[in-house]
Amino acid sequence: MLKVLIAEDDPRIALLHQNMVQKIPGFEVVSIANTIAELQEYIALMSPDLLLLDVYFPDGNGIDFLGWMRQNNVTTDVILITAAKEMASLEKSLRYGVFDYLIKPIMFYRFSASLEKYRAYKENVFTQEELSQSKVDEFLNKTVQTGKPLHVGLPKGVDGITLEKILSALNHHESYFSASEIADRLGINRTTARRYLEYLVSSSKVEVDSLYGSVGRPERKYRLKTTE
Repeated sequence: MLKVLIAEDDPRIALLHQNMVQKIPGFEVVSIANTIAELQEYIALMSPDLLLLDVYFPDGNGIDFLGWMRQNNVTTDVILITAAKEMASLEKSLRYGVFDYLIKPIMFYRFSASLEKYRAYKENVFTQEELSQSKVDEFLNKTVQTGKPLHVGLPKGVDGITLEKILSALNHHESYFSASEIADRLGINRTTARRYLEYLVSSSKVEVDSLYGSVGRPERKYRLKTTE
């Protein structure tokens, strides 16, 4: 079980992130820090595998804390979760070696893909006795890819942001949804919802079933494919 420490100054957002972590097998939240002072204490005490780190705190800055970690040889891996959209923040955090950089508000699909990528990375690290070039390339490639990439080579008329919204809506439930139900949830029209859902079916990310409605006509319903 990989130990996760959440550092977030807003208790409501921290609880949201905790709930998201708890939905992903193989991870457990060991504590939540709401200040840099608490973070320094908890990370030394608990030695977590992974730190989910915000940038802005009432008593300091998360990116500056990354520098403190490196100076003090703290080996905990970091995924930055922040509202900071400045390129300078991204560049500096990458120099400090963060595993991933997530911008609020986070889609659960993107969040879970990042943690699953991290888990696969850790499993490979634990089991590898000898490195090959392909294995090095795999370790250094931090681009989140689960099956086909979502935002690379999308067909005309399919927008990545809308695609992630639909995936996020499906991710919160295990039952099947019709295109109309998804459209109502997201405030988009039914034709658009159906087009995106059918694209996800063709990408092997969503499964479909034909269920009979009240008037006896089959209606296509969709749900996110579960990992065996």
